[in-house]
Amino acid sequence: MPKTPQVLPKSTAVNLMLLLLGMLILLSLYLFHHSVSESYESRQLERSEQSVKAISLTQRELVNARLQEIDRSLLTFRRLLQSNNQAEVDLRTYMLSKQLETPELLDFFLLDKHGQMQVWTFEQSSLSVADRDYFRIHQQQQIDQVYLSAPTMSRLEPSALFIALSRPVFSPQGEFEGVIVAAIDVYQLAEGLGRITQQPGLTTALLTLEGELIYRMPLIDLQPGLMVAPVMQWQGNPPDNYSYRGAAPIDGKWRQTAYQRLNDWSLLVVVTEDLDPTLVDIARFQRSETYKFIATALLVLLSLLFCGWMVQRQRRLDQYVVEQDRLHHLRLQEVQRLAHLGYWEADIQTGDLWWSDIIYEIFGQDPETFKPSVESFSAAVHPEDREAVLASTKAAEELGVHDIQHRILRPDGSMRWVHERARLEQNASGQPQRLIGSVHDITAQKQHEEAIRRQADALQLSNEELEQFAYIASHDLRQPLRMIISFSQVIDKKLGDDCSDEVREYLGYVTEGGQRMDDMLLSLLEYSRVGRGGEPAIWCSLKTLVDEALIYLGPEVRKHGASVRVEGDWPSIWISRNEGVRLFQNLIANAIKFHVPGQPPEVTIKGCCLEGVWEASICDQGIGIEPDQIERIFKVFQRLNPRSSYTGEGIGLSVCRKIVQRHGGEIHASSDGLGKGTCIRFSLPCSPTEELNIA
Repeated sequence: MPKTPQVLPKSTAVNLMLLLLGMLILLSLYLFHHSVSESYESRQLERSEQSVKAISLTQRELVNARLQEIDRSLLTFRRLLQSNNQAEVDLRTYMLSKQLETPELLDFFLLDKHGQMQVWTFEQSSLSVADRDYFRIHQQQQIDQVYLSAPTMSRLEPSALFIALSRPVFSPQGEFEGVIVAAIDVYQLAEGLGRITQQPGLTTALLTLEGELIYRMPLIDLQPGLMVAPVMQWQGNPPDNYSYRGAAPIDGKWRQTAYQRLNDWSLLVVVTEDLDPTLVDIARFQRSETYKFIATALLVLLSLLFCGWMVQRQRRLDQYVVEQDRLHHLRLQEVQRLAHLGYWEADIQTGDLWWSDIIYEIFGQDPETFKPSVESFSAAVHPEDREAVLASTKAAEELGVHDIQHRILRPDGSMRWVHERARLEQNASGQPQRLIGSVHDITAQKQHEEAIRRQADALQLSNEELEQFAYIASHDLRQPLRMIISFSQVIDKKLGDDCSDEVREYLGYVTEGGQRMDDMLLSLLEYSRVGRGGEPAIWCSLKTLVDEALIYLGPEVRKHGASVRVEGDWPSIWISRNEGVRLFQNLIANAIKFHVPGQPPEVTIKGCCLEGVWEASICDQGIGIEPDQIERIFKVFQRLNPRSSYTGEGIGLSVCRKIVQRHGGEIHASSDGLGKGTCIRFSLPCSPTEELNIA
């Protein structure tokens, strides 16, 4: 069955799908943007943390190595003191040498059991430092253990900030005899150990476990007792290693901080990195990614808007196409109804048959009650045509086409003519599946054809009778005319001199009129003979026809001294030979006859092969024709010039036109006016056509 116009989806559903798709794309873009930004931030902060941790570990090892080196010097001093009677002299010498080797050592000195300096390296007098914690701790505990004091200001001039590394001195009996101390210059120690953090943004610091700041690089103005709050919260027991990000307690900047604990010395190494450049870089990256996200989101939105616009545009186009399809379907139905043309489908396998509404009207059946089938269709075919229709339908399964005209009988007893056409459709395996065809009610056409046939037969009979009458009239009427002319001449001779001038004039009129009538009858006889009783058409050389016509016109050519030039293409065509010669003879004769008096005629005959036709032109330099009189020259007995100037009955060009039209060609004349010559052109088909029958 034919397809019905399609139904389009609602635009609301399409818009909702585009909206959901846009939201999904934007959500995906946002999650991707968020993931990329967080990933970059995490990588940068982790890089900073790992860098600070690595530097803090290195710094811890440097501090530990430096303090151990100084502690070894203290142990060496103590052994030297215990094993040598000249210990104090040698000890001071050794202390001075070590002080020169170690720039951060401010002083070495030996305290007795009361805290009074016994040996020292500075140039001032002996001092009592019994109140210092690095003396009191050893005096009170009397344990052989190294001690590192908090930062304090020296009592020497100029005063300096230092930390003391000390060990107790015992007698051979184990009694406390004093303390040997290394005073370490905090600023020198900081410069020696803090070079590793000289990069911009990095700081390093050394603290006690209680949080008191020993030094910080870059250097700041330190005062004893400066505490660091984040360390104080651990109350002297910080973790071995710890890192965090936050505001630094010294300068308030946002830093990445790493702590490393030195358990042997009760110290903390702190390394920080200024996070401002990293945060600026992260912010820059996030800003760049945000711009990318916004640009991509805008691009997606614009793309979705464009897609939505395209969908709406396509929908409008589809609606237009569907509407046009519906209107086309309606127009087609109307045209089929007006043309009495219906279409059908037949399933070859099942025998099912489907008709359009027009076929029901053609067969005079009711679509509500009548069910079409192959059997019901065969029953409606006229009995005389049924065998041919079934044979054509059967042949269509092999040939693929079905085309036949036949009669049908309607339920009301009326008969109609129909023209059936069909084509075969095959299934995937190449087997015949169904026939799709049309039924055209051609009853009116058949009736019209029958009327035309009857009219053509009547016209043919009338033409034959007219031609016969013209032949008989022109032939049989000549006998009485000859008698009138002969007896007029006899009367003129009988009367002789007795005939008056008036009577002789009247007899001359009778003789002249009879002669003119005879000439007209001869011309009419010639006109009626065109196409009757002549030679059949054959393939003739046009050049041969022209040459033969010029032979017949030889006397006229010589009489008037005419110049005839033949040029161009002269092929062979399908034409009656004697009529072809007559055609050229009449046209060339006219070109010679209608010349300007006193001037020899000049005639040009030219042939030209065009697409499917051959065209000839016969042009002269004669008296010419008024343009508004050109159509008259092809009519029977029409003359444009007085008989006294040019002979003839005005039928030659009529004969030429009849010959040309009989051979399926055309003829016409052209002239620029009187005295400017005339050109006659005609065309003939190069090969015979189905409409041409001149055998």
